[in-house]
Amino acid sequence: MKREYTIINKQIEELKSKGLKFKNEQQSKEIILRENYYFLINGYEEVFLNLKKESNSYEEETYFEELYAIYSFDRELKNLIFDYINILEINLKSYIVYEYIEKYGEDYLLKKENLDGSYQSRLKLDTLEKKVKENIERNSKNDSDIQKYLNNMEAIPSLILVKYFMFGNITTFYEIMKKEDKAKVAEHFEDTPFVVEKYFRMLNVVRNICAHGDILFDFTYGMSNLFSVMTVLKKLLDKEDFEDMFARIEDWLTYVKDEVDELSYHNLLNIMGFPKNYNNVMD
Repeated sequence: MKREYTIINKQIEELKSKGLKFKNEQQSKEIILRENYYFLINGYEEVFLNLKKESNSYEEETYFEELYAIYSFDRELKNLIFDYINILEINLKSYIVYEYIEKYGEDYLLKKENLDGSYQSRLKLDTLEKKVKENIERNSKNDSDIQKYLNNMEAIPSLILVKYFMFGNITTFYEIMKKEDKAKVAEHFEDTPFVVEKYFRMLNVVRNICAHGDILFDFTYGMSNLFSVMTVLKKLLDKEDFEDMFARIEDWLTYVKDEVDELSYHNLLNIMGFPKNYNNVMD
């Protein structure tokens, strides 16, 4: 670090006062400068805090480098899961649009007569149509496929229009499809419409966390945790895709296990909801 920052020095001293140690203090300052103290410390320190003490001090012999290992693990976890949720987004869009075309031909994808007719669904449809139109206007400048349809959304072929549905948009669309049409889509995921809808609602929350750089390892959604997300991804992804993703997560867990003490590693697994035999459960 070429310059000394008074606020970083104060932050280092504050961490020391709580019992945190440093293997390389100068390198730690550079990490804080690069990553932002708030993003690095808040949320990740819970793995190492001594919960028996009211002062929120760190467990004995806890090092900054261990905390940074958890931070790095969470960052890679977000990148990985984001990529594989994007695969599922493409799958869901494709299943929906082909089932829709099979039944309704080239009708406008957001045609209300082809969707659930309940009052709540109609409200969601109105909001969805506005959002999709905004997505088109914001992202269509360099898309020749959509330029010629800008003045008439209803003329946009379904296979093109679905491209402009964000993850939350396509999840909402699935929710407002007719029951029999939802069932056809759910068959591709080998589950019921109710369960598929629930899965994608949760994955939408996870995706937003990943996209916005929030903390993921302590994810909770109702009674679900990060291990619940793993079971959902295992259910929805192709076998090879899931195995590839989970093998890479295991590599990072091995890295963390080597970097932190045993108690902190088990705290991490517990916060994520991972059982000790998580690798056997996922086989």
